[in-house]
Amino acid sequence: MATKHLLELERAIHKLSVKEKLWLLERIARQLREPDAVELSAMASDPEIQAEIRAINQGFAMTEMDGLQSA
Repeated sequence: MATKHLLELERAIHKLSVKEKLWLLERIARQLREPDAVELSAMASDPEIQAEIRAINQGFAMTEMDGLQSA
């Protein structure tokens, strides 16, 4: 079911030229294929995610040292 917002977008798209519609379609397709860089950037900046990454890295550092000592 189309929301009010989607119906407004459809009306606006209807007014575009064929060239503009193709451009818009290509942009939408690119966004669907590629990861959302803005979302990834926001995640990378999140203090909770950064803390989790540090904890994971510390866990691997201990494992790496164990492997080096027994070799």
